[in-house]
Order: sequence, then structure tokens, then C-alpha cells
Amino acid sequence: MPAISRPVESDREVLKSLSEGLLRSAGRTAVRGHLLEIHHPSAPLFDPVLLHAASDTFGVSISLSQSGGAGDGQCVRCESGSLPFQDRVFNMVVLHHVVGDGDEDELAEAVRVLARNGVLILLGLNRMGWRYRTQDRDQRLPGIAPFRVRARLERLEMTMQGFAGAGLAGLSRPAFMAKGLPGLGASVADIVLLQARHRDSPELTPLKFEKSGSAVVQSAAMRG
Repeated sequence: MPAISRPVESDREVLKSLSEGLLRSAGRTAVRGHLLEIHHPSAPLFDPVLLHAASDTFGVSISLSQSGGAGDGQCVRCESGSLPFQDRVFNMVVLHHVVGDGDEDELAEAVRVLARNGVLILLGLNRMGWRYRTQDRDQRLPGIAPFRVRARLERLEMTMQGFAGAGLAGLSRPAFMAKGLPGLGASVADIVLLQARHRDSPELTPLKFEKSGSAVVQSAAMRG
């Protein structure tokens, strides 16, 4: 069996590519309405246009660093675990490489500020994946434990709507994942995306992925 080769791009570039591919394939880009994104200080940053509709007519888009420090172009500085926003004001909240076990203050705050009919997106390294286990120790990103996070979401009166992954064993485009075998690699994918909604919200459209160049795989509903 041939050895697995590392991609030519840097780890940060591949993480950005896979993360953006998941968001695009899940239809969670160029959203209209109020949008909040919180990211780990070492996470690759998205182009603001990727997440938010171009016109400000449709709402405001706020990006915060988990570090509490103001980043480039950031107009709000606050503790990401204690947000200065009213309840249920954001149409979409994205936690980008922030959540691990689900006990983080940011998750509870994201649920609090998420609108009744809004969507919560958790995006990050899969704790069972190759990239999480081999990442640089100096800039370690948290790894998501999907079942623990789902249990925490349920205690916060949220409902999981989808779980999907991209990348495998450090490759940005593993062949078998790009050839239409959904679900085979999601549990060990490098990057995972979880979608959730308020339990009392109108039914949202579950994740339904289009064909993607970033090797997206969709798992069956999580059990257990």
C-alpha cells in the first residue's frame, strides 16, 4: 500500500479550503440577516463575503476572536464567552475551531444569541481525525467530540440537524470520498461540521450537500 503523501499546501491553507468547502456544500454561505462568527485565534480566517451577503441591507456581520483581542478590521472587542448582545438576535452563529467537548462558554452564549429560527454551525477539527492528532503543538486547535457536543446541545434545548466531514488522513481530496460514497469517512474526517437549531424553532432544512471539490461526505444521523 503506497504511503500517504502530505498536501503541497500549508496545513492552514488546507484547513481553510476544507472548511469553506463544507460551508459552501451545506449552503451556509452569503447568508442574509444578522451573522455572528467566533473563531479560535489560530484558526484560518474566512473571507467575510463567504459568510455574509454582500449588501448590508440584510443585516450585520460580526467576527470575533476567542482571544478577546481585536483582530484586523474587527470593530467589537469582548469576551467571547460573555457576549454583549441581546437574546436571539442572530440568524446564524458560526463557532469556528472553538468547541471541543461542548462545555465551552462560547457554546452556551451562541445558543443564547441565536434567533428562534436561526442556525448554529460548529466547525472544526475532528478529534478522531488525522489532522487533530498530528497538528503543531504550539498552535493546537481544539478537536470536536461530536457525541459529547450533541449531548450538551440537547441540555441547552437544541436539536442536532446534521453532521458532515471533509478531508481524510491529511489529504485535501481523498479519491474515495470524491467518488460518491457518502458517510464512509465522516467519522474519521479531518474537518467536521455540525448544524443545530432551537428545539422550539420552525423546522429548518436539514443538511443536504451538493457535489463539492473539497471532498465532502455526509454521515447518517448520529446514534447512541
